[in-house]
Amino acid sequence: EEARENYAAFRIPMLNVPATISNNVPGTDHSMGCDTALNIIVEATDRLKQSAVASRKRVFVIETMGGHCGYLATMGGLAGGADAAYIFEDPFTIDHLQSDARHLISKFEQGVWRGIILRNEKCSPHYTTDFITNLYSAVGGTLFTTRTNVLGHMQQGGLPSPYDRHLGVRFAKKCLDFFMEYCTL
Repeated sequence: EEARENYAAFRIPMLNVPATISNNVPGTDHSMGCDTALNIIVEATDRLKQSAVASRKRVFVIETMGGHCGYLATMGGLAGGADAAYIFEDPFTIDHLQSDARHLISKFEQGVWRGIILRNEKCSPHYTTDFITNLYSAVGGTLFTTRTNVLGHMQQGGLPSPYDRHLGVRFAKKCLDFFMEYCTL
């Protein structure tokens, strides 16, 4: 703060815009980029569901990004019709995983021949995507096969969704309004 008074070069007006696919910026409801990533997750989930049905008796464990924020896995799971979503904010145990695997067995025995599991990339240091895939494979036995799909950086970049475009325009307008009202040249 002292340097700002002594050096004009440090008096640069600056505003920050929440922009992260994880939607984890404190004090904000939405961050630019999150909706685009969520659309990619839902599209990938829909495609993998079709693949699971076509190959019959298949379970996909899909890993999403999001760091320690489970927003993408949760919303992607809800929108994509996942059987389970594992996130950092809702700790789980081996018992939870086994219970979910048994639920899939019952689903397959009733004739629903597909399973979708979403896992946030940092939901657990112990229950990795490979671990969960192997557990489901072991519990499912010959009833279903299990595959892993790590979406990774496919969730970043690309063309922004209409919502993210609109959000970007709204953020830009708010920034300009703030500068016009509070900043002098």
